[in-house]
Amino acid sequence: MPPEDNLERLISQAAEGDSAALTGLLQMHRDRLKRMVSLRMDRRLQKRVDASDVVQEAMISASSRLKEYASEPTMDFFLWLRWITAEKLMNTHREHLGTK
Repeated sequence: MPPEDNLERLISQAAEGDSAALTGLLQMHRDRLKRMVSLRMDRRLQKRVDASDVVQEAMISASSRLKEYASEPTMDFFLWLRWITAEKLMNTHREHLGTK
């Protein structure tokens, strides 16, 4: 089965409530997202917050929004996860550094 088909199947299963599919789906992208957060995180923030924490919060958010994504995917799945993760990173910067 081509990787795209496998990904679509995992997304569908995870959206239907399959926790193993959800775990596998999110685990596939965790390292890439963690590298992204590590590269973009303000150095002052790195002393207070671990990149893994930001990614974990993004994964929780993605889990709760997955059914909505699966019903009408408007972008590639990784791009959608990256967008949610960037949003969480921005909120973390605001919370800890007081930036607007």
